[in-house]
Amino acid sequence: MITAKTWKYGFTNGLKTSYLLLKVIIPVFALLMVWEDTPVRGWIAQYCDPLMRFVGLPGEAALAVVTGMFLNLYAAIGIVFALGLTAWQITIIAVILSCCHELVIETAIVKKTGIRAWPILGIRLATAFGAGVLLNVFGIMTL
Repeated sequence: MITAKTWKYGFTNGLKTSYLLLKVIIPVFALLMVWEDTPVRGWIAQYCDPLMRFVGLPGEAALAVVTGMFLNLYAAIGIVFALGLTAWQITIIAVILSCCHELVIETAIVKKTGIRAWPILGIRLATAFGAGVLLNVFGIMTL
């Protein structure tokens, strides 16, 4: 049964979770806004542009994808907000990162179970970028 205590508990937990997420998203967003005025963002975008274009994203999106793959999804969300991407591009990033996120931590966990990590890592990367390519093709077909 839902009581006032349930609502209070849920509200308190929601605020705590929001605070934890904002502690990651806001600094990453601010850092990216500062980087916008430096050549670093342009270098990253230029270097990664060919691969990102293959999945229908601008080169700058590589920063969000790599951050989500190696650090965490919340930092990637902060970057995505700063990039001003379209809804379709955000969908592509979301699908890619759904397949392939937090690789360092999750690969270590896989290794602890006794499974060889390299095949799993390869499958996750191939699935992520394969899904990105399919979404890009689907998006092009619907234009």
